[in-house]
This record gives sequence, structure tokens and C-alpha cells, in this order.
Amino acid sequence: MFDPKIIATEEHRPEAQALAAQLAPRVRKASAGQPAIETVAEYSERWLADRDGRVASVRDDRSRMTHHVLPLLGPLDVATFTRDDVERLRDALDVKISNGDLSWKTVGSVWTLVTSMCADMVTAKKRAMRTREDNPCRDVKPPERGVRKAKQYLYPSEFLKFVSCPAVPIKLRRAAAISVYTFVRDGELRALRWDGGDVDIAHGTLSITRSLKRTGAIKSTKSGETRRFAIEAALMPLLQSMHDKADGRGPVVDFRDRHMSRDLRLWLKRAGIMRPELHQGTETRKPLTWYDLRATGITWLAVRGDDPLKIKQRAGHSTFSTTELYIREGEAVREGFGEVFPPLPAELLPIAPNRPGAIAESRNSQNHASLGGGAGNRTRVRKRLARASTYVVGTLNRFRSRLPTGSP
Repeated sequence: MFDPKIIATEEHRPEAQALAAQLAPRVRKASAGQPAIETVAEYSERWLADRDGRVASVRDDRSRMTHHVLPLLGPLDVATFTRDDVERLRDALDVKISNGDLSWKTVGSVWTLVTSMCADMVTAKKRAMRTREDNPCRDVKPPERGVRKAKQYLYPSEFLKFVSCPAVPIKLRRAAAISVYTFVRDGELRALRWDGGDVDIAHGTLSITRSLKRTGAIKSTKSGETRRFAIEAALMPLLQSMHDKADGRGPVVDFRDRHMSRDLRLWLKRAGIMRPELHQGTETRKPLTWYDLRATGITWLAVRGDDPLKIKQRAGHSTFSTTELYIREGEAVREGFGEVFPPLPAELLPIAPNRPGAIAESRNSQNHASLGGGAGNRTRVRKRLARASTYVVGTLNRFRSRLPTGSP
């Protein structure tokens, strides 16, 4: 099988290891008396394992592979399955779109997964992942695309009405204001820390370098790129006051909500913002989601007429075509849109001298400072009281949310 005249040297080691990795599944099967082939299911398992830690979507990719790809391609020999097999998968995905089982965007994600895996079978950076000479997905037309649903955004008047409404929890209002004025993704927002070098209060800049997974683990941004840009002037008073109250430590935004989009629409209704497009989805239009607060800020940049390349950099878009969608929308609605990035209401600040209760809050702060006899004790007392206050407010809000509409 091997030519004894060929003398192996150290420089041949990578190729030998790659060949061994390719043959290992077949050797194991042959030793167990099974057909010596590696199936697509087996290949996909080690392909996804190789991407784990490098690709943020691996968890979702495993689910897509299991439910939509492997039922058709899984049993086939990874080295010999053909373009016809891939076309059968494509046709099955089209049927799922037609039957309403999957949205065309979900099918698009499945198709991207399949084409990426097939490409790595030929040209993967790691030789061990190469299993064939041809790409079975080459020149295969993708599944059908549906209608791109229109996204929603808030007008400045609606935004101010929302963040000024005392019925809406203050943490939610502050988080919404920061989301709109910084146009960051939700995971990027939750990863921001006062003591992490993310918010430079002295120079008025924001650095987006990481994101927070749903599991709480830190990951890179969606595009894999970092960005730094100037903070909107109208947001600086809120960030300054929040920074001072937090003593420059901890997360910028700290609230937990498993149903953020649904609850956002609920609180919009409580604030009297009833525009139908925000609450009712159709075949061509999505209701407002938490992600659309980011879209609101980017749309405002376009309405203001900011330089397109600056919008792309601030938003962290990978391609200009995405930025272009916001620019076209901004140009179309500019007239009568309202003042974008308006000054925020004083009620959002942790200490607002002119809002009801501020004097009592100030007196309470002085009383708290007199407890304990030392700076460390005073700090601990303030934190305990703040946690207790947050718990009480949260409990009251949850109770109110369960009351029938129109209840006192």
C-alpha cells in the first residue's frame, strides 16, 4: 500500500496526520465489521465540533443540521454524495416554505450551513476536514426567497412619550434610551461595563468590542469586528449620572427579561403608544421588537443625513447593502419626521432635581449616609436599600401588569 522507497521526514507530518484523521472513521468501522465509509452525519458532527468556539451560531447550527439536513443527507457517504442529493434537499426546503413550516429566512440559514459544510469538504483550512475533490453544492440554485418583512422603528415623539412615562419601569426606559442612542445589538448592550473600558465618559466615546451570549458567556461581536465612535451628546447626561451612581463599576445595563420584545410592546401600550404597525404583524410587516430599538437609532442617523460610511461603521454592519436599507428609508421619511436624538427627560437621571420625589430621595440619601458611622458601611447600606427598592418596584409592576385593563 505504501512505497517503502519513500522516506518520510518531519515535513510530511501534517499531511500524514490529516490523512490519518480522514481515514480514522473508516478504520474504526472496518474493525467493527461495518462498511468502511464516513457518513454525512458523522462528518457534520466533527465539522460542527471543529467550529465550536470559533462560530457564534454553532448551537443553532446543530439544531438546523439535525432537523432539516441530516434526515435527507445524513446516511449518505460524505465522499460520494452528489449534486442530485443536494438538489433534493433544496426541493424539500422549498416545500417547507410553501407549507408554512419554515420561514424563508430560516431556510436561508439552513442553506448557508449546508453550502459552508460542503465547501469545507473540499477547501477547509484544516486538511483533516477535506474529504473530496468536488463541491456537490456548486452551481446548485438556492431555495426560494420570500418577501422581506418591513421592520419598525419609533418616531422621536413616540420615543419621548415612552421614556417619559412614569408607569414604565425606570430600568427599561434607561435601557431603551441607551439602545436607541447607541444603536448597539442587545448582546453588545448587556456586555457594556463601566469598569471595562467600554464607556469613556471623559472623552465621550463608546467602544464595542464584545457581546454577551444567552448563556452569559462573552463572545465577539456579530461581525467579529470592534468599533469605537462618539456618543450622542443628548445621551451624555444620562450616562454620566448612571456612571456616578454606580461608582464607575459593574454593567451599564442590568435587567433580565426573557420576553423582551413582547414586554416592550406591552409597556408601549401602557405609555399610550398605540400605532398599529408597532403591535400587529402581517405577512409583509413585523411588529416592533427589542432589536428594532437599534434599527430606530440607525434610521435616525439616516434621517439626520449622516455620512453613509459613518453610519455603517457606527452600526457595525458587515456590508454596505445593509446600511443602504436604512439610508433609503431615512430619505423617504425625512420630511416631518421630527427632531432625532432629542434631549432626554430629566426623569431618566438617577438624581433629577425637578422631578417629584427628588427632595425626599435626597433627604433619604443623607439619612442613609448617617447610618453605620463609616464610608464602607454607608455604601453597603445604600446598596441594600437600592436592592430592596428595586424588588418592591418590580413586584408592584408585575402585580399591575396582571390587573385587567381599566382597573384602578
